[in-house]
Amino acid sequence: MTIHELSATELLERLAARQLSSVDIVDALSARRTEVDPKLNAFVLVRDEARREAKQADEARARGESLGPLHGLVVTIKDNIDVAGTDATLGIRALCGQPATEDAVLVDLLRRKGAIVLGKTNVPQLLLAQETENAVFGVTNNPWNLERAAGGSSGGEAAAVATGMSPLGIGTDIGGSIRIPAHFCGVVGFKPTLDRWSNRGSNSALRGQELVRAQIGCLARGVEDVRLLWQALDPLEQGQRDPLVPPIPAGDPTTVEVSQLTIGYLDDDDFLMPVESLRRGLRSAKQALESAGAKLVRYRPVPSDEVIFLWLAAISSDGGRTVDARLAGEESSPQLKPSRMMMRLPATARKLAAMVAERLGEHRVSRLLSCLGEKRVDQLWALTQRRTELRLAEFDRWREQGLDALLCPPHVVPALGHRQSGDFALSLGAEFRWTLLNFPAGIVPVTTVRADDVGQYQPPRDRVERKVVDIDRASVGLPVGVQIVALPYAEKVLLAVMQTLENELRGTDGVPRTPVTPP
Repeated sequence: MTIHELSATELLERLAARQLSSVDIVDALSARRTEVDPKLNAFVLVRDEARREAKQADEARARGESLGPLHGLVVTIKDNIDVAGTDATLGIRALCGQPATEDAVLVDLLRRKGAIVLGKTNVPQLLLAQETENAVFGVTNNPWNLERAAGGSSGGEAAAVATGMSPLGIGTDIGGSIRIPAHFCGVVGFKPTLDRWSNRGSNSALRGQELVRAQIGCLARGVEDVRLLWQALDPLEQGQRDPLVPPIPAGDPTTVEVSQLTIGYLDDDDFLMPVESLRRGLRSAKQALESAGAKLVRYRPVPSDEVIFLWLAAISSDGGRTVDARLAGEESSPQLKPSRMMMRLPATARKLAAMVAERLGEHRVSRLLSCLGEKRVDQLWALTQRRTELRLAEFDRWREQGLDALLCPPHVVPALGHRQSGDFALSLGAEFRWTLLNFPAGIVPVTTVRADDVGQYQPPRDRVERKVVDIDRASVGLPVGVQIVALPYAEKVLLAVMQTLENELRGTDGVPRTPVTPP
């Protein structure tokens, strides 16, 4: 097995046994990047200091010194997270040439635990798309099919991890920005409860928008590596530099008996149904968890449509002014143009367009037009109150059914094609829900799209469903994940269920094998 094929856990084991050096790892990953990144465009920056820091880590080990549980491990960081001496561009020219003066809290802790930051990875313009493209660094391709998107906004991280250019990646997630790329690229994604890991030093495009916030998380090729990071990056230590991090220990996933858990099961959606490959993946995951002894029960969460439109109403509540200011003098990406055009419409014109869409049978688009746009303070307060009510309602439903976790769709389609996301925000209910309601969630790859999956979708009734059918049409061979969710602050349960699912499916035909080499 070559170095780039080793997991983070395996790399640390070989480092400890002195079968590998940190310099070996940096050199091997650099060679892998030279081999595959010209096809993918995942990296925006490679740190010259990484090899020197690796050499220092090796010298410390030779002296018998331990730098921490991540001693000598190489990681990558999403563009928008502060790494001292590097830009956090958010994919716009205005932020180029403004290097951070210090590390984000999580990056600082990674280093203090012995990790080495290899570089930073690509994002969509202002992080606001489910695919990765910007005018500064270009498009990031999906490693399974170069004509497909790697996802967004942590698309660069997912592509780097999936191909073995990085064993572990740090990303952020506000509406699926870790979970979408993980699902699209066939890797594991993990989004903790809000502020469970520090977000200090993570830069948002929508500063001051607090109704739904982005959360730092990670991507890896296996759940074991996520567990490794979860245990190494103690929230109690992060709280010493960030008062928003609650003083709650991480908890040990290995203490959870998955065979004693009740897990909800949701394979469809009351707003937009997933395609057959995703539903088949969910059935496979359900059987695997039942084989491990867990009790699976049907579950219906709070209405998806209300979650989706509340999320979109919150994000657009300034009428697009923040995005306009950020992009002053820069052209919108193709993915941002449709939403910016809708928000620029006068309220009366948008209302008229919504009425026309409704009469044409485009009910989803009509509601989208109605929810976007500037809100008065009292309207924003009402949205905030409704968000809190939905959080409590979802929590109560879990308690009523005795749920410990939930198995549900990661999206409605596998990886979409480039520039197909601009008018596809309504596909993101599976992701919006768990950031808006603040439940921790993760992605586990379970299968790949088969020829007999394609073409089974219901006859499309509107433009959104027509887009679903179009994306599904040429999707054979793409990876498919499932989403696991747990109660707030129950990350140890989430990771235990994810690990059990991965273990049960290991070696099963069709499960995505990574690292993958792009075609």
